Amino acid sequence: MNRAAPLLSPFLSRFILRTLRSNIYAHPGAYRNSGAVCSRPEIMSFGVLRSLAISIPFICLGAFVSREGAAILEELDIFVPDDED
Repeated sequence: MNRAAPLLSPFLSRFILRTLRSNIYAHPGAYRNSGAVCSRPEIMSFGVLRSLAISIPFICLGAFVSREGAAILEELDIFVPDDED
């Protein structure tokens, strides 16, 4: 038996049980079964700031990796862009 199987089995069992318990096709909507209106959804504090704090550094990281990869490809003469004047 695979040595990683005992390590993965708790994760897989939690994932499978959570998936089976939750009905992904059931949309709860704005009303409860009793007809009462549900409470307002929780608003995440600093939601826009958090998303910007995650997205901007990773966009910059992706641009840096792309630029360095293009420089390596050009240096090794694998891909040389045409100079169209």
